[in-house]
Amino acid sequence: LYEAKFLATNETGHESWAQAVPDVAPSKATAFFRKTECFCFTPQLFAVGEQKHMPVRFFVDPALPKYVDRITLSYTFYDTQGPVARR
Repeated sequence: LYEAKFLATNETGHESWAQAVPDVAPSKATAFFRKTECFCFTPQLFAVGEQKHMPVRFFVDPALPKYVDRITLSYTFYDTQGPVARR
């Protein structure tokens, strides 16, 4: 089990609910990358200028092909009007 911490800052100039959407590269690694805890699971409320250290816990399936020697995890935050209702 691994943990990575991301630093996110609200630079919008207003309070914001933000939803993080992850991206795993290379795309072939996606099937072998498993998040157990992630800030991307729920919308995040940010005050104006607020910074947050945001952890994600994950593991990589040992069946990952040997030619994949590096996995990059990145996030894009999308400003939303409020918390998204769970379906």
